[in-house]
Amino acid sequence: MGRTVARAARPQEREETGALVGAAFSADPPPRRAPDGPDGERFLHRVVADEDTGRVLATAAARLCGQWWGGRRVPAAALAGVAVDVTARGRGVGRALVADTFAAARAAGAHVVALVPSTHAFYAKAGCGVAGRRSVYAIGTHDLRALPRDRSLTYREATAQDAPRVAELVAAHGARTNGVLDHDTGTGSAVPYVAERDGAVVGFCALGRRPVRPGHGGNYAVTVLDLLGADPAAEFGLWRDLAADEPSAREVHALVRPGGLLEQHLPRQTEVLEDATWMLGLLDVPAALAGRGYPRGVTGGVVLDVTGHGVLTLDVADGAGTVTPGGTPSVQVGPADLASLYAGHLDPSTARFAGLLHGDDDAVGLLRTLFAGPPAVIARPF
Repeated sequence: MGRTVARAARPQEREETGALVGAAFSADPPPRRAPDGPDGERFLHRVVADEDTGRVLATAAARLCGQWWGGRRVPAAALAGVAVDVTARGRGVGRALVADTFAAARAAGAHVVALVPSTHAFYAKAGCGVAGRRSVYAIGTHDLRALPRDRSLTYREATAQDAPRVAELVAAHGARTNGVLDHDTGTGSAVPYVAERDGAVVGFCALGRRPVRPGHGGNYAVTVLDLLGADPAAEFGLWRDLAADEPSAREVHALVRPGGLLEQHLPRQTEVLEDATWMLGLLDVPAALAGRGYPRGVTGGVVLDVTGHGVLTLDVADGAGTVTPGGTPSVQVGPADLASLYAGHLDPSTARFAGLLHGDDDAVGLLRTLFAGPPAVIARPF
């Protein structure tokens, strides 16, 4: 391997980069194409290539979107498809690729980056911290019959004209929880539907199917990629009506948000199928801190010495923050651990106990208040 260069992918490299991603993530890798970037969406497609031969050694894609934190939308990038050719591993190619992709995302206006990692240690070195969990459960369709039914709902397949209304539903959902990403336009093999009540769209879901697990009966399992309701009745109704697939489907495989409506009202959750963590990185630390929402009624300031990013003063009032450079540090923390604090996943007191954070009681207490909130969850994979 000669000299390498990190750069934007070229259109003629789609087949080559698709093959890299397929080899990295599929047991029987088919040729895969890189994302085309549908109208209304922006994708960054980056590669590391051998300068002498032009051969692509690594590839990554990032979708520019928004992510909701503390009731405010923060410009974000969703990172996926990071793949390094087997002959180039262990030579710093992956590290160069991620650094280049993060820099490109920041230059494009993203303040944070979200990802579902294959290796925590690798991304922690790039400044990302664990932000939350993604727990997917197998729910018996018979258990969904215990939920209240909204008989006023009717369903139809979603169209491009529904996108603005679905975006409104996402924004309303994001304003009351953490970690929600703007939806992309693609749903893979899933079929998107909208729910209407009196002619108005009040819900959205994207459903797929997967093979039945041995010994669980039925012809298939329903998979829920997305499900949003404008009000509790609509959300419960969407979940309840999935029971209509019984007996062909005896299970629904879905992410169950901690503290959400479904968790509170299901008679039981039969089995955890997946329990992955996801990670967050602060690409632009001052902008990410200033762009996030904070608890209303809390006023205070903390001076952060963030390793590699300098000293920053965060002042919070009326649910919003302002960031200025400089000050006398009251907290010292690394960027990956700050990202975990930002997400509300890492408790500041626990971080100090573990030696991940250094600060006095007042500063640690204020951080605990500022970053408190519902558990951050990425409901939809990307």
